[in-house]
This record gives sequence, C-alpha cells and structure tokens, in this order.
Amino acid sequence: MDMARTWDVLVVCLPVFAAIGLGKLLGRNGRITSGHCAFINWLVYTFSLPALIFNAVARQRFSDFLDPVLVLMPLLALVVVALAAMLFAKLRGYRKSLAAAVVFGTFWANATYIGFPLCINAFGAAGEAKAAVYNAFVLPFFIVFGYLVIGLYGAGDGEAKIGRRIAKAFANPILLSAVAGVLVALVAGHFRDGSGTLQLPRAVTASAEMIGSFLKLIGAMGLPLALLSIGASLRKEMAMRHLDALGWALCSKLVLLPLATLLLIRFFYPDAQPVSQGVAVILAGTPTAVACYVICCQLGIETAFVSALLVATTAASVLTIPLWIYFVL
Repeated sequence: MDMARTWDVLVVCLPVFAAIGLGKLLGRNGRITSGHCAFINWLVYTFSLPALIFNAVARQRFSDFLDPVLVLMPLLALVVVALAAMLFAKLRGYRKSLAAAVVFGTFWANATYIGFPLCINAFGAAGEAKAAVYNAFVLPFFIVFGYLVIGLYGAGDGEAKIGRRIAKAFANPILLSAVAGVLVALVAGHFRDGSGTLQLPRAVTASAEMIGSFLKLIGAMGLPLALLSIGASLRKEMAMRHLDALGWALCSKLVLLPLATLLLIRFFYPDAQPVSQGVAVILAGTPTAVACYVICCQLGIETAFVSALLVATTAASVLTIPLWIYFVL
C-alpha cells in the first residue's frame, strides 16, 4: 500500500466524516434538534447548494458539459446495477413496494451533500466544477429513474400521478440552478477567446466576479451545515426485517455502482482525465440520498427499510469511500 496516497485519502475523507460525526454528537446531546435540521435543510436546499452549483456550472466552457466520462458512463452503470437489482428482487419474490425501494436504493446517491465536499477535498476547484457538471446532468436521472421504478412497480399510496410528481421534482432549486448555469455558460461561450478568457467590458466582468464571490461564499456555507444535519438526522433505529434486501442494496450502492462506473470508464475511455474519472467514481460511491427517504415518506413506500438503508450506507461509506478515493487519486 502506498502510504503517501493513504495519507492523501485520509486528508480527503476525515474532514467530511468528522463533520457528520460532530453532527451526530450534537444531535445526541440535543444541541441540534429536528427543528434545526429542518431549517438547515431548507437553507442548504433553497440557497446554498443552488448558489454553489450555479456558480460552478456557469464558469465552465459549454464543451465541458459534453464529457461522456461524467455523464454517459455513470448513467450506463446506473442502468446495469438497477437491472441487476430488479432481477434480484424478482428472484426473491419481494412485494412491489419493497422491490421498488431495493431498486432505486441502489443508485439514488447523495452526490450533492456528501459528494461535493469529497470532490472538492480530493481535486480542488477542478473537482468542484466536475461535480457540478455531474449534478447538472446525472442527478435529474436519479429522479426520473426513481419515479419510473415506482410507477413500474405500482408502489406508493399517493394520489398524484407519477408524471405530475416528476414534473414537480424538476421544479426544485438545485436542478433549476444547474439549468440556469448551463444557459449562462452557453451565452458566455460566445464571448470567450481561444484561451477561454471573456472578452467583455471590465464593468461586466467585475460585476460577474463580485456576484460569483457572493455565490461561492453562500455555497461554501452550506456544505458543512449539510454534513452536520446529516449526522444529527441519523438514528440507530433500523428495520431488522428484510436483511437480505438491505444487504443487497447496500453492497450495490457502495460497491457495485462505483465499480461498474470505474470499469466502464476504463474500458470505453482508457485515456479519461483523472479528475473526471475520479469524480464520477466518488459520486457513484456516495451513500443513499436523504431526498430518497423524503420522497418515500411522501409516497408511503417502505419508509422503515429506506431509513435503514440511509443509515447503513452512510455508516458503511466511512469504509468504502476511502477505498474508492485510494483507487482514483
């Protein structure tokens, strides 16, 4: 084992998981209550992460958004792992709602709250930019595929139709900020020279820099708050039923999905940029998203199982994420 690389991995991972651990400690002592978590989640979801994503995406060249390593390979890996989960659920004879939870639990990743800090720690500003591109193009597919799986299995007891729920899911600040960032990058591309420098009046570029600095400040504020909220929200109470389903979903989310992503990239794009490959694998290996649990509560889909999966993947990712980072650094 390369000790230098091991130390690099610890530098990337320990601050992130230490923040989650601090949130857990503060939650246990009652310093962070459920009301605090609700406010933090609202603040981060409504302002901080949209500001971070918009600022990172808007600064990119439009051609950077067409990186297949960041977009196509993670989606292909997602489909492969989801199909394997469908087969597993069918062989085990799970009821429809549990089968749906097992399938979308294998790919619906926390690529924003946990993924951003990891990518920034690992690759700096380049990692932040790549993570923003991933969230702009891959994250919407988590939502679409998740709802399609729910519709396919006929799961959930909500009254609204699946199509209406998908439309509502897309009208959220994070995805809208990503779309806005792409549009700004597209327009700005017409004013860049060969080196990528914007050819605009100084007043315009100075204003853009001031706005960008403000958005960066707001965005940076949200990441540690999000990690504290995740830690404070974790509970020991886990559903002990369906341990086979829990084990499959956990291994698929933390091992199979990042492994499939890495193998597909190395097979189809052996000369891929290390940053693009690293970000794609790291984000694929993040635990199950908190949003997944929220949606299950809204639809009445196996909330105990999904809550257990959220806790288990977050806890186990303390071991698995450092391994993936070791391979891609």
